[in-house]
Amino acid sequence: MAASPALAQTATPSPAPAGPTYVVQAGDSLYSIALSFGLTVDALQQANAIADPSLLYVGQSLVIPGYENISGVLTIHRAEVGETPASIAQRFGVSPELLTRLNRLTNPAMMYVGQPIIYPEGNTGIPTGRAVAVMPRDSVAALAARSGQSVWGMALLNDLASPFAAYAGQQLIIASDAPALTGLPQPLLALTLKPEHPVQGGTLEVAAQALDAAVSGSFGPWPLRFADDVGGPVALQGIYALADPGLYPLVITATVPGGGVTVFEQMIPVADGSYPYQLLYVGEEQAALLDPAVVGAELGQVTQIVSPDTEARQWQGTFLQPVQSDRVTTGFGVRRSYNGGSFDGFHGGIDWGATGGSPVVAAAAGTVVFAGPLTVRGNATIIDHGWGVYTGYWHQFKIDVAVGQAVQAGDVIGAVGSSGLSTGSHLHFEVWVGGVQVNPQQWLDAQFP
Repeated sequence: MAASPALAQTATPSPAPAGPTYVVQAGDSLYSIALSFGLTVDALQQANAIADPSLLYVGQSLVIPGYENISGVLTIHRAEVGETPASIAQRFGVSPELLTRLNRLTNPAMMYVGQPIIYPEGNTGIPTGRAVAVMPRDSVAALAARSGQSVWGMALLNDLASPFAAYAGQQLIIASDAPALTGLPQPLLALTLKPEHPVQGGTLEVAAQALDAAVSGSFGPWPLRFADDVGGPVALQGIYALADPGLYPLVITATVPGGGVTVFEQMIPVADGSYPYQLLYVGEEQAALLDPAVVGAELGQVTQIVSPDTEARQWQGTFLQPVQSDRVTTGFGVRRSYNGGSFDGFHGGIDWGATGGSPVVAAAAGTVVFAGPLTVRGNATIIDHGWGVYTGYWHQFKIDVAVGQAVQAGDVIGAVGSSGLSTGSHLHFEVWVGGVQVNPQQWLDAQFP
């Protein structure tokens, strides 16, 4: 069981012991501290003669066992998007070797976003720096001369094969007390994720900035299709609701004119969506609609419709709830079993219970790409909003739009019904991003991009 978090209480700390220590922060617990340092709670309690973990207090100094030949105060930094062990070492003035040893990094390439990285407080003599762009017809030697640096020292600091290996537009580090640097290779300038902690069934937004370069990439098994936005290239991708929780590689490729390619890779953790389980029992007539051949063929048809990546983005802001109802009968991601079968499927949208005939409206501006009957989904409408984003409206009583028709957010497109595989009057609403069903609630609550 996790120990209680530290409270902002005052106490008289005992004399600071020799060896590496950690200063307890608000919200810490012995469990979270032990996890960050790769220790057991028992080992931490024994090293600090702690009988009652609930008495942990903010500002308390804890001895951290198992770090031989290390002294001083150790601090924890959570790895951020775009950081590497080398950039973190430079950011906090720590030698890469010490950082690797403190964190037992057997494979630095496997460092993931949010990973606790231990480093000693205080500058240890390794300089941080500021970034300076190499201008056309400029050289590392010229930059070194202007900044009073050694040309070979600059090459070493920037991991250049030689002082002549830099190119126009590349950002080089000049030792100084400038703000923190990222670990992104040039010509990549910035990289952000939304949300920072993705989950199964969620939408991931990847925004990049690059200096005169085309950006492409992938996240796990899914290709990232970047589109031009006001702040730079942006890609939206759904994470499959049944994908295994764990680490997935984010790979970003920047290609400059002339064909030069730079690749950056970082591991991103995907969390379990903690979706509930649901047992459903249906009669013989509707059970026939669960035939894998029927279900698979229709899913393939829908997937093909929502796969194209239309270049023009048509929506703005958050999506509208497509039906007036405050009664959610089934949420997204629910693991389902029909008639006692296995839980090998999930609910791909949100069901709102509503009176039959109630109006169904478009959640956002777009173009209708399907309007007609489907065996399982009943009377269905699919709208393309651009950039690989689609919405689906299932089980309608009637459809009031046609393929090719442009709609605006709030336009009536049909009426609530109970057609197809349905046990009552309701609207089933789906959002697809990059060919993957995602939680619609995320689009109702937050703006993408």
